[in-house]
Amino acid sequence: MRSTTEAPSAFASTFAATWRPPTLMPFHWHVFDIAAALPAGWDTELLDLAQHSAARHTFRPLMATAREDADAEIPLETVNGEHLAADAPWLIELYTGWFRQLALQLTEEELFITTTLNRALSLNILRPDGTRYPCHVDSNPMQGLLYLTDLDPSTGGGLVVARDRNARTVADVDADCGIIYPHRGQLYFFDARAHAHYVEPLHSPVTRAVVTMNYYSPSCPESVRPAGLDEQLFNS
Repeated sequence: MRSTTEAPSAFASTFAATWRPPTLMPFHWHVFDIAAALPAGWDTELLDLAQHSAARHTFRPLMATAREDADAEIPLETVNGEHLAADAPWLIELYTGWFRQLALQLTEEELFITTTLNRALSLNILRPDGTRYPCHVDSNPMQGLLYLTDLDPSTGGGLVVARDRNARTVADVDADCGIIYPHRGQLYFFDARAHAHYVEPLHSPVTRAVVTMNYYSPSCPESVRPAGLDEQLFNS
């Protein structure tokens, strides 16, 4: 064992003298384990809603935030915010209330809810048919994700995030990435405006379900949301 009084190595001394922290914050996230605080049967209710109300459509990367080949066509299965507000009103109350208060603890800025229900909330479903969620960067400074299902390396469906801010394709993301495997009842918050990310396909017979939430701020208002994004996400 090295003595605590031993002089640092030449390498350590050089490193300490020359290293400077990066100017930009690396990708990071915050997670709250809130399953016990949610209404009884919350996940079953939302999964049932997905079973009966989810719509399938094709995503085409026509907006500035997409990080896909221009001719890509990726199937999406979603329950939009209007359906969620009508059939699970407690969820929109959490989005505008407690969830927003949790997110506010993580930023020095005010956070604004969106002007439409579809932009506020979406329930995204991924099934083991080889599809994935499209690669993109976010337009909003605070993204919330509430997971309804458990994921791990054996199931797939991880959130794959580029460490390199210059990543512009799925291959770029895969070249240097981190993968997040969340669990039921975990609420994640992060800012991924500078980090391309996508959801990997499932490779076991499970379903991946997550509620996505968008918040904007004074320095990044809703008006920066790229044209065409709503049409591709909500088929509206």
